[in-house]
Amino acid sequence: MKNITIILPVYKLDSDDIEMLHKALLSVEDFHNDVKIIVVCPSYLKSIISGIDFGQKLEVKIIYNSTSKTDFCTQINIGIDECNTEWFSILEIDDEYNKIWLSSMNEYIKSFNDVDVFLPVVKDVNVEGKFLGFSNESVWAYGFSDRQGYLDNSLLLEYQNFQTSGGLYRTKVIIDNGKFKDNIKLTFSYEFLLRLTYNGVNIMSVPRIGYLHVNLRENSLFWKYKYDENESLSENEAEFWLETAKKEYFFKNKRDIVFKKP
Repeated sequence: MKNITIILPVYKLDSDDIEMLHKALLSVEDFHNDVKIIVVCPSYLKSIISGIDFGQKLEVKIIYNSTSKTDFCTQINIGIDECNTEWFSILEIDDEYNKIWLSSMNEYIKSFNDVDVFLPVVKDVNVEGKFLGFSNESVWAYGFSDRQGYLDNSLLLEYQNFQTSGGLYRTKVIIDNGKFKDNIKLTFSYEFLLRLTYNGVNIMSVPRIGYLHVNLRENSLFWKYKYDENESLSENEAEFWLETAKKEYFFKNKRDIVFKKP
């Protein structure tokens, strides 16, 4: 019985994006007996998506988002609402799972049944594949967190370098504690982790490289926040969203947030 759903949000699909999509899906093929895939994309991509060959191995469900909100958080939340498995994971279109991801996650699920979120060690690379660094590994350094290997709220308030894509999440726990807030720019993943730890959700990092993440690919969400002339954030706004995450994680549901330029 398949017990994991992989949610893959898609925003646009030109030739390069289709190539990345195939590569991301290829990294899931080793797990095809154990996972389902939900692809969430804007409805205007229906004709393109319908022409994509997802192969015979993967069980893929396509959800066409017909609303005007097609941001990362909204599409992930739509996927979570459609999950009928105990666990889900998030795969970005330009990222890949390592071959050991599933076996590592299954090993830790069996050993730590009080943990509801498992984060893999993430290998960050640039668009040329050059190594940039690791994420999610620091909790295994001696004395870094109160419980070695675990991510806690007090640690997060001091240190923000943790990634949510590639993680494994117990579906019911995430729904009970609130999903991603689509009204928070830049730091929505950070607020999400703060909220979970504040509410007592145990989060552990699996000390193996389980996920490959492409950092600041051109036209990706965080690239736009940094470089796009229409969407880039000033230092003041970036600081505002960091402080906003530290204020909003007490609340399960999103509240009205307005950034006012100084």
